[in-house]
Amino acid sequence: MIRTSETNKTQYNQSGLLISFDGIDSSGKETQAKKLTERLRFTGHIVHRFETPDYSLPSGQELKRKLQNLDGPWPDIPWEEKMRLFARNRAEHRDEVIKALREGAIVIYDRYIPSSLAFMTIEALKPQEANLYRNKIHEAVTQEEYIKNKMPHEDLSIILDVPPTVSSSLLEKRKEKLHDNDEYTDHIGVQQRLYNEYDLLCEQEPRHFLRVKCVIDNELLSIDDTSELVWEGITQRFPQLK
Repeated sequence: MIRTSETNKTQYNQSGLLISFDGIDSSGKETQAKKLTERLRFTGHIVHRFETPDYSLPSGQELKRKLQNLDGPWPDIPWEEKMRLFARNRAEHRDEVIKALREGAIVIYDRYIPSSLAFMTIEALKPQEANLYRNKIHEAVTQEEYIKNKMPHEDLSIILDVPPTVSSSLLEKRKEKLHDNDEYTDHIGVQQRLYNEYDLLCEQEPRHFLRVKCVIDNELLSIDDTSELVWEGITQRFPQLK
């Protein structure tokens, strides 16, 4: 996967930072995105926060129906259409994101394009095909998101490392609390494959991804302890944020 964030900054006259939280479901992305937003604002930074899927948008509502198999079985949808569904939802915020970055603000994204790199790989390929054709899927996502939709490149992707065996129990509790329906991606088999894809991204591009271990000795870290690890990691990469 080719990273061109410096070229991207020049193209959009970008002086801000785009930091995304990516990883499997119920790993704490939304919570940590909010915590980081609050901390950065407290230290005097202007921060904008976005998420994908954004279910408040029409494209997000369509995506949610499909993920919940309400418009037919999700597995029957071609992966190219799935890719475009996520990309279209994300692109609805493009102008806001670029404006914020041009003004020197920090953009925090709960699930950005790295999430589609991982998810579309498992949607398009069988496990035995992944190593052979993964790069082709990544190229397609890159073309759709960064080139066609002109989305800015992220400066850093934070991967909250929570094993699927732990996150799945958290996910069930969240759905029960919110009275939410099952989604295709809730299945632990899907989450395990996603976890493996994020693991590979972190190994291949350690300078672009920040892996935050959220489980120590089989114990899930507290929200505040995880937040401290996130803060330590991003301020090492971007000392100007302190």
